[in-house]
Amino acid sequence: MTLPSLTTRRLALAPATGDDLDAIWHIWRQPDVRRYLFDDVPVTRERAEEALAAPQASGDQKVGVWTVRPEGAGDRPIVGTVGLLRTTVAAPHDPEFRGTVEVMAAFAPDVWGRGYATEALEAIITFAFGTLGLLRLVAVADMPNEASHRMLERVGFRATGETAGPRYALRTYVLTREMRGP
Repeated sequence: MTLPSLTTRRLALAPATGDDLDAIWHIWRQPDVRRYLFDDVPVTRERAEEALAAPQASGDQKVGVWTVRPEGAGDRPIVGTVGLLRTTVAAPHDPEFRGTVEVMAAFAPDVWGRGYATEALEAIITFAFGTLGLLRLVAVADMPNEASHRMLERVGFRATGETAGPRYALRTYVLTREMRGP
């Protein structure tokens, strides 16, 4: 199974491909995005390419990255990315997270505050619990990233703890299908 395209009331989500690399790299390397997503390390094009390719290379059909465009966008630019990824950040800090699927969201700063990240996460969470049959998702956010904490809580994640991180302390989160409801 390959990741499907998903739509919401305002957004079109499409599985990211190599053709999207430059647009995604442009978003990921912006200082306000990389500050938390990449621990403020400058993002090279090669690093962005590796991050996009890793889920596909793993052969794990339950993970991947979607591009996000405003609905009806046609050739409108990509405004962000969301993903379901095998735990990377949380697993070394919380052994219970090993082998689980982690959500990720990164949006261009010029579209922050519009609710796009929340709406896109809702779509992939519904897909993860419904189509994929996952029972639990995890998330991690750097402690100073208040916007991410609010977003995760809006979509139903509950904080499970705090731990040291590569650059900032991290707050870990979990969302189960049971917590989400029918």
